[in-house]
Amino acid sequence: MENLLLRLERAIWGWPLLTLLLGTGLYLLFRLRFYPLRMLPRAIQLVLRAGNKRTGGVSAFGALCTSLSATIGTGNMVGVATALSLGGPGALLWMEISALTGLSLKFAEGLLAVAYRKRSAEGRWYGGPFAYIPMGLGPGFRVLGKAFSVFGALAGLCGVGTFVQVGSVTSCLTAFVSEASHRLHIVWLPWGGAVPAAGIAAGIILSVLAVRFLFGGIEQVSRFSARVVPLMCGFYLFCCLWILIRNADQLPSALRSVFAGVLDPESFGAGFLGAVMAGVSRGVFSNEAGLGTAPIAAASAEGVTPVEQGLISMTATVFDTFLICTLTGLAILVTGSSGAGVGATMIAFAKGLPLPGLVSKLIVFLILSMFAFTTVIGWSCYGTACLDDLTGGSTRIRNIYLLLYAITIGLAPFCSVQGIWTAANICNGLMAVPNVIAILMLSNRIADSTRKAKRIDSIRKPCYSAGQRTERLFRRQQAFTKHRTK
Repeated sequence: MENLLLRLERAIWGWPLLTLLLGTGLYLLFRLRFYPLRMLPRAIQLVLRAGNKRTGGVSAFGALCTSLSATIGTGNMVGVATALSLGGPGALLWMEISALTGLSLKFAEGLLAVAYRKRSAEGRWYGGPFAYIPMGLGPGFRVLGKAFSVFGALAGLCGVGTFVQVGSVTSCLTAFVSEASHRLHIVWLPWGGAVPAAGIAAGIILSVLAVRFLFGGIEQVSRFSARVVPLMCGFYLFCCLWILIRNADQLPSALRSVFAGVLDPESFGAGFLGAVMAGVSRGVFSNEAGLGTAPIAAASAEGVTPVEQGLISMTATVFDTFLICTLTGLAILVTGSSGAGVGATMIAFAKGLPLPGLVSKLIVFLILSMFAFTTVIGWSCYGTACLDDLTGGSTRIRNIYLLLYAITIGLAPFCSVQGIWTAANICNGLMAVPNVIAILMLSNRIADSTRKAKRIDSIRKPCYSAGQRTERLFRRQQAFTKHRTK
């Protein structure tokens, strides 16, 4: 079965899909005249403003945190270490380059999610690729939207949302328990193989905790994510920065190896030509640019325009890849950690933090568990939204799906780690195809909406020269002095 999945993964994540993803991102970046890059400061400002804004439903900040809760997960810790092991230090820069194309894809997804969305019977906004594909391209493309919904429901239940997250937590817990107690209790399976008892316990605990949020809908998940995700990311970034500060003397050589590795033939072959298949696929797994899941959360935001939500949505790539993935990679490089998977991150924390090695590895396990848990509940919203599109919003089928979702979380430790990562990459690729095709076909409307928003913004905020600003300030001071005199 693993060999069959590997062949299918290579067929899906071949050059056609990689060209479609990277090419569409670059095309949008040039078509929009680098608008996403130029508007990054404005996007951060909108995120801060959305964090203070209170709305009756899901706020734009809550929608962003919901997207980040599903985006920031094991891929940030496991995927980065895997990319470095495959492509060397230069693979880290290739990851950043691929993330630049992700900015324009995320912007387009957020814009389309708000431009083409619907109201439910309860008065809530909902949407995503299954909404903007038929609404934007016409009823003739409804099959493309339904295909996305099928792949999205399967990805949530059988891939990204369950098996990958719990499998990574299980492997991390197994390594931690084996070092802490030097005795690892093994459960032998009737069909062959063995599972650590600690991994089974982790799956059961995550399954029980997830039930608390699975049936609450996207509003409950967004409220939880808005509180937990900033603290979770802040603590992880603090630990990574602490490691870099303590190993500041190794940072210049690490950066030189990153830039030198870009031109290294081995790094180019593995980090871009080979690991773009096992790297861009993991990169899409990490920041979900072009995957089509982030628009599901973005469509639920209240009180934003399409372009504003596009700018807010693209900051997820900044926080996910440019911050968390970059600092994770640099922490691994400056400490000289080796290996693939979460083991390399655990070694980096054990070497870099001024704490006992066991305590540092416990911190990695707790952070990874929190990342995995937020991803699990975030993907439950994506899976149920895709299922509702297929079933017309049937409550009974949704509850059955969520029950199976919780059971799958508990069964994840019994599966092969290699097999579940391969299955997740397959589901990601199948979801990305209809979504990126729709974005490419709707690129004219994306460009028109961006141009209109720029004209409106120029009317609302006129551009004054330095002399005009001085004249306006002088007149205000005169008016204020005259008022005080009276």
